Amino acid sequence: MKYKILITAPYMHREKEKILEMLKGFPFDADWIPVEERLEEKDLLPVIAKYDGILCGDDRITNNVIDAAANLKVIVKWGTGIDSINKEYAELKGIKVYRTPDAFTDPVSDTTLALMLNEVRGLFRNDCVVKSGKWDKPQGHTLREKVIGIIGFGNIGRAVAKKLIPFGPRVLVNDIVDIDKTVLDDLNCELATKDEIYQQCDIITLHTDLNPTSKFLLNKETFEKMKKTPFIINTSRGQLIREKDLVDALNKNIISGIGIDVYENEPLAVNSPLRSMSNVIASCHNSNSSPQCWDRVHKNSLEMIEKGLK
Repeated sequence: MKYKILITAPYMHREKEKILEMLKGFPFDADWIPVEERLEEKDLLPVIAKYDGILCGDDRITNNVIDAAANLKVIVKWGTGIDSINKEYAELKGIKVYRTPDAFTDPVSDTTLALMLNEVRGLFRNDCVVKSGKWDKPQGHTLREKVIGIIGFGNIGRAVAKKLIPFGPRVLVNDIVDIDKTVLDDLNCELATKDEIYQQCDIITLHTDLNPTSKFLLNKETFEKMKKTPFIINTSRGQLIREKDLVDALNKNIISGIGIDVYENEPLAVNSPLRSMSNVIASCHNSNSSPQCWDRVHKNSLEMIEKGLK
């Protein structure tokens, strides 16, 4: 019997020729549905019943989709975050759910460090001065002069901390999971509450997944706790920050700026204020960009589909 799978992961669509070549070694046929960011429930409901497996991105795999998936045996998320999949309900229905943890630790932590360095060294500010025809010297700082807060201390949070060691800043970290003191000592970090991070840090970077305790983690109330006008970085999940409160905090100079790769709603609306604010460094959910990492996730994802179909 040859299984039928559906491929909706946008990054696999971008490299379709490569994936078609890889598929020759696997015991299933694949269908492709055109996708930009994700498929919504209404896109999946008419088609999902005929597939044994789906290899998805951030598609909305809701209870209704799972109920309609009469033959589905396995869901594989291309990448890490599975907040758009009702994993518990799928598994209750006998459907296996897989993902690739630690998929993009290096590119995302590199992006985070780049945003920190841009902020403290003023690379973008200096560029704007020169290109405006002026000759001014904006004040720069070193990371060693700053206090960095890391909220979420999993693989990426720890990679950021490790890459910060040679730069010498004070680093405060927080996670809902207990952190071993040996890990803190090895990475030269201090355990802190979120409020201590809000009150003491010059840069705050988010590296938690999206869950009931982290949704809209940064909002009007938390922004108002920030005492040092910090620079915020979010390369994690868009709904960690309530966007209207972020725009308000930027306008009121409660925070000095943000480096942001993910948004509450994607793609970011064309008329979003974030697209035109001078204290925003923005990218299009692209901090995972790495040919080496993508190839590894392509291969792992196909292998997990095969495993789930057995």
